Amino acid sequence: MMKTAHWRGMALPILCLIVSACSKPDANANSADPNTPAVVKAPQVVLASDTAKKVPEPVVAKDVALNMVSRNYALAGAGLSMMDAKLIVGAYAPAAELTTPNGKFTGQTAIVKEFQSFGMDGSVKEFTRQSLMLNIVDSTVVDSGYYQVTRKTARSDSTVERGAYASVWRIHPPPMDWVMTEDHLYAAKKLAKKSK
Repeated sequence: MMKTAHWRGMALPILCLIVSACSKPDANANSADPNTPAVVKAPQVVLASDTAKKVPEPVVAKDVALNMVSRNYALAGAGLSMMDAKLIVGAYAPAAELTTPNGKFTGQTAIVKEFQSFGMDGSVKEFTRQSLMLNIVDSTVVDSGYYQVTRKTARSDSTVERGAYASVWRIHPPPMDWVMTEDHLYAAKKLAKKSK
């Protein structure tokens, strides 16, 4: 009787051992078995946002940039009408390029000479610019629009000329906060005469 009870107590562990030994898969048998499903590793999914170039943050907001370039255009325009070369020079970088229908002028001295031929002789009553498109990339501001020149004549009336412009501004640390590196003034057309 004791032998039977002993074997009954051993039967359960032996059965568990046999079941676990039979249920383990053989690694070599699986690779050779044609019915074994293939394991395919898919490439990692790459989203467009993972590979997109990071657009640099502009140094200033668009409305701040528009205010700054408008202010600097007004100062340079005042320099032309008041015959003050310092106001004009203050808007341009030392190696700036000005392109007009007369040619390309590089450097502040050459730019002032071109503006003297443009009307820095007291004949310009007003020189204004109106921005139509402004883009900011990092610390560069690209601006375009139209300019208007009001000239005094011998009589009491004045002539108005309007042309297009495109300029590139660079934002630098002080003392050169905002300076034009490129300025292109396209040919102006005469508009109707203004009378006082």
